[in-house]
Amino acid sequence: MFQKILKGIAIFALFVGLLVGGIEFWFYKNQEEIFTKVKAAVNEEISGSLDIERFRFTPFQDGFGFKFTLYNVVLRDSLYTQHKTDVLNVKLIHVALDFSSFYKGAIRLQNLVLQDGSATLFVRKDGYTNLSVFGPKKPKSDKKDSKPDRLISKLGRIHMTNFRFRFADSTSGKKFGAIFRDVTNRVNYADSAWIANISGPIYFEGLVFKPEKGGFLVKQETYANFSISYNQKDRSLYIRPSSQLRVASQDLIDIKGNFDLSEKPAHFNLGFAAQKIQVGTAIKLLPRQIEKVLDSIGIQTRVTTRVVVEGIFSHEPPSVQVDFETDTFQYQLPIGLLKNMKARGSYSNQFDKTKPPGLLNTQVNVPRVSGSFETLPFSFDLKIDNITDPIALIRGKVKADSASINGLLDPKRYIVRGGEAYIQIHYQGSLRNFYNPKTDQFNGKLTGRAYTKNLSLDYVPREVHLTKVNGDIYFDEKDFMLPKLDVNDGHNTMYVKGGITNLIPYLFGSPRILKASLDVNIPNWKMNWMEIFVGKRRQSQKLNRKKFKLSDLLDNVIDQMEIDAKLQSNHLVYHNFSADNMKGFLTVKNNTVRLENFSMKAFGGGFKVSGSIFNPYTSEPPRVEIAGNIINADVHSVFYSFNNFGQKAVTHQNLKGKLNTEFKFATNLKNDATILPKTMKGEVKLNLVRGEIINFEPFLKMKKLIFKNRNLEQVKFAPIKNNIVLNGEEIQIKQMEIESNVMTLFVEGIYSFGNKTNLNIAIPLSNLSRRDSSYELNPNDPKNKKGARVYLRAVDENGEVNIKLAFRKKKSKDKNDDSDENDVEK
Repeated sequence: MFQKILKGIAIFALFVGLLVGGIEFWFYKNQEEIFTKVKAAVNEEISGSLDIERFRFTPFQDGFGFKFTLYNVVLRDSLYTQHKTDVLNVKLIHVALDFSSFYKGAIRLQNLVLQDGSATLFVRKDGYTNLSVFGPKKPKSDKKDSKPDRLISKLGRIHMTNFRFRFADSTSGKKFGAIFRDVTNRVNYADSAWIANISGPIYFEGLVFKPEKGGFLVKQETYANFSISYNQKDRSLYIRPSSQLRVASQDLIDIKGNFDLSEKPAHFNLGFAAQKIQVGTAIKLLPRQIEKVLDSIGIQTRVTTRVVVEGIFSHEPPSVQVDFETDTFQYQLPIGLLKNMKARGSYSNQFDKTKPPGLLNTQVNVPRVSGSFETLPFSFDLKIDNITDPIALIRGKVKADSASINGLLDPKRYIVRGGEAYIQIHYQGSLRNFYNPKTDQFNGKLTGRAYTKNLSLDYVPREVHLTKVNGDIYFDEKDFMLPKLDVNDGHNTMYVKGGITNLIPYLFGSPRILKASLDVNIPNWKMNWMEIFVGKRRQSQKLNRKKFKLSDLLDNVIDQMEIDAKLQSNHLVYHNFSADNMKGFLTVKNNTVRLENFSMKAFGGGFKVSGSIFNPYTSEPPRVEIAGNIINADVHSVFYSFNNFGQKAVTHQNLKGKLNTEFKFATNLKNDATILPKTMKGEVKLNLVRGEIINFEPFLKMKKLIFKNRNLEQVKFAPIKNNIVLNGEEIQIKQMEIESNVMTLFVEGIYSFGNKTNLNIAIPLSNLSRRDSSYELNPNDPKNKKGARVYLRAVDENGEVNIKLAFRKKKSKDKNDDSDENDVEK
């Protein structure tokens, strides 16, 4: 049985071999005739010339059939001698003929393979096209026939390997170029329509609608999977919705479309869709000009998009409508990072339908963009006009609570304890460059409002605690306006209004001066800012805009800002000092606080002062310099308010009287705002009237030596006028007459806040006459300046000032001193 089967197979194989050999022998004997018929059929269908170097019958290549391989095939139109451009130039063309048609004497192409070649089609400026080569030499009957041409009516597959196709229309500037790496096109004909399924790798050289705008798909490797149909009856070409194009990044683009070729110029409508394609990949498929603009904006994310391109084959660009939705992405601003952003919107290059499509007629409309500025959540809507120089309209809002604000702050410096902040912005201007450093101008118009509600903020290094921060702030691209801002620092409620100039440009790098002009009212001011200002703190570093921290930004703004402020307070308290109706001007610049024309009611009289406080925030100590005057003040209150000027010899408890004085004073300070005595310098023009000194220790000691029966516990003085110079801890007192109800004495020398007190006290012997209650004070009495005197010295001993009897006045260092040198014996 098995032997019979083998015998049957052998007989069948012999039969097939003889049949194939016979067919091959028949084709070999008749190939010239067959090739002549094929060539004649082709020439009947074209208007031009077809040259083939040679051909070979290859029945077994790629399956059995009537197949030929054509070598070095060149197809030219009838005007080739003018333009020298081949319509077709292919090294190899493999042709398979339909067997049944050939048996009936007709030539029908079944399969076609184009290998290593090119096809070039063009339209000249005069309207001539080399596509005319595909027109018949003899005109056909006007009778309409929807059937396909006889030559290709049986065509089932076209395969292209390393085959370049180019088309150029000089009348409109449109161009198309592609290389079909290894592409198969399966074709069938049904119901008056050709249906083609194209698949394989294609390298796109570019698709250009307008040369000045650049081309789509320029230098892009892709893999095509197209389903295309052409209806001969209505002359329409369809790209079916199942068509896809895979780009080099492996992202898929769905394609569909319709070309109506029955009209001139032809109308087309194309649709594209992609799911989560990289923006960087997508823009590379666009014309170079649009790619550069979009790339300059710098958004990197994935986007789901749908694109509709509609137009006619003419000089005008097509209209483009894009709907998109992004994945989350980030965007770096000069002042911080926008995070977790998402956007949904649309793009059109013909948002004004009364004008033609184009880059100048573009608009991007994004009704909602959400995300966070670092940790601050925000949302805004966006419109962009004219994509060549993007002009944006942005309207947005930010709502921040303590947690989201603290995410921006260094907790070692700033802590928000509670409250909320709201920001509303409206911007219209350039999206590519908000700020132009060359012109120092903001490229657009910015307006907005910020307001706070019960915000609480701690500045940790200075232990500053601000609470109940409530206010409105309005701003534009240059200035911040503060119509109302209320702040409580734990001791005081401050009411602030005014403005800040150049803040927004400064944040973007402007060299202009950052300046605040404020009006500050503190009804009841318990002043505590002196210790804050003169205290040590970390010196501000230059702002690093690449590593944004709001703390650094706040420090930098505060350090660089110049402040002009008008201050007023109904009642001011600083330690023992208190004043009413305080008014003045304050400036802050270069680590210096300047006081201008401060006036107030204090010490029962008037007090005016100007000066400065400088803190270099280095190893050098802070320094204060002031000048002013005191008018009709209670000297007791003056000494009490200034803590007895840091000395214990004469205190507020010892003094009464009315003081008028002009003074200048300068000293270095410790970081706790206390004085460094050795650095003090000053001048005082003293004018004391109705003065009294009560229980003054040196007088009580002097009583033990002389005038034991006189009331030195309460001494009343005639008006005292003198100039006093302060140098370090020493007060230089020029000779000064002190006329009192007890005695007249002359004082000169040095009074020290340290341990160098050395005063000469001269008491005329005329004082031996006791003065009763009827004695009238008579300063500058010539009698007191003559005659014998008793000399005493007040010197420091072991930290106390003691009074000693001196037999002779200590000689003055002043060479011009011509005072009396008489001793007690004179």
